[in-house]
Amino acid sequence: MSTEEEIGYADAIRQVSRSLQRRMKSIEDELKTADEDVRTEFEVRLDELHHMMHTVESLHR
Repeated sequence: MSTEEEIGYADAIRQVSRSLQRRMKSIEDELKTADEDVRTEFEVRLDELHHMMHTVESLHR
């Protein structure tokens, strides 16, 4: 049986993960139509988001 704290922790991780996934999707969509000079900035942001997702997933374990 999960405690109230464990449920809250799991919910917070789920919310952060969903938020990061939405942001990644948004940037990926923008990247498709971006100019070459802005493309690099979007790719850097995507790399940062992938790193953050990896960090959040490691907290879940």
